[in-house]
Amino acid sequence: MRSVATSSLILALILIVCGEGVAQDQNYTQFYAAPTLLNPALTGSYDGKYRVSTLYRDQWRSSLEVPIKSFVAAVDLRFDLHGELIEGDAFAVGLQFASDQAGPFDLSTNSISGSGAYHKSLDRQGTQVLSAGFQFTAAQRNILYENIVFHDQFNGLDQFSLPTSEDLPENNFSFGDLAVGLNYSNKFSNKLHFYGGGALHHILAPEVSFYANDSDENQQIRSTSKLNRRYSIHGGATIQTLSNLVLSPRIYAASQGQHLEFLVGNMFVLQPSESSDVRLHLGAWIRLEKTFEDAIIPDVLALQAGFNLEKLLIGFSYDIGLSNIVNYGRQQGVLELSVSYFGNYASDDNLCPSF
Repeated sequence: MRSVATSSLILALILIVCGEGVAQDQNYTQFYAAPTLLNPALTGSYDGKYRVSTLYRDQWRSSLEVPIKSFVAAVDLRFDLHGELIEGDAFAVGLQFASDQAGPFDLSTNSISGSGAYHKSLDRQGTQVLSAGFQFTAAQRNILYENIVFHDQFNGLDQFSLPTSEDLPENNFSFGDLAVGLNYSNKFSNKLHFYGGGALHHILAPEVSFYANDSDENQQIRSTSKLNRRYSIHGGATIQTLSNLVLSPRIYAASQGQHLEFLVGNMFVLQPSESSDVRLHLGAWIRLEKTFEDAIIPDVLALQAGFNLEKLLIGFSYDIGLSNIVNYGRQQGVLELSVSYFGNYASDDNLCPSF
């Protein structure tokens, strides 16, 4: 009976959060590992012909029976342009698949997105580039009811075989969305490179409530939940301090509804020797978030490591929760794994970092 009560409670909370709560996006520590998810203007933001990138996030495995899992996979193609007025310019197109799954009832959001960007060279040397991009998305939300039982289904003996009187909404619906973004990159010298940009996601503010998308009008009036527009900025620099050491400080900030977060940190890029094709990446991040009392507090300490061998880049990160939001006081650890591959890679003069 306890498991039935627990299942009912969890489902009720899920439907309340999805129906009446303020919908938010999933966060990624390695935000530059999913560039087309971060900012449509970063589509094609590299010195090469194509890029394949993947990012997997496993959240709170030690605290939840079924962890929250997110996955992003994308490919983008870059086409360099030539001509008197467009020399140094490029345009790019990309395709992205994203999936987010939470809870024991397979509450999932899956989306496929197409993006495009134009990279305008602001000088003859191509050291300054202004990029603009857009993205359109088709998404689907789903929740499974098959393995859920309620108290009124108990037959009084040994099984939960009776029909339930619970008024559940339809468990599947789709919606569309749009996003736009800008990015600026300036290579001051061979030792100093600056980049920064911003994006606006969920321009259409789509309805994401299961109740509001139900075919029953009585269900529709029970709740509504628009996906809040997300305003974000990101930026950083790469600074060559020694022949084999590069510093890469970065910052990310986002506002979505009542949610506000800041992520700041630094990566150290080590090259064993000038002739080596291997680079090691080590870094740490602090994420600050706004509480319900409007206080800004440190929420997560993230440790990150990675390496790249010519065209292949692999990154790992682990988030250590600094505030307990799940009972029993256990750590809410979050693991991320990213893999990127650059095709026809020409040089290290990327327009943005790789993770």
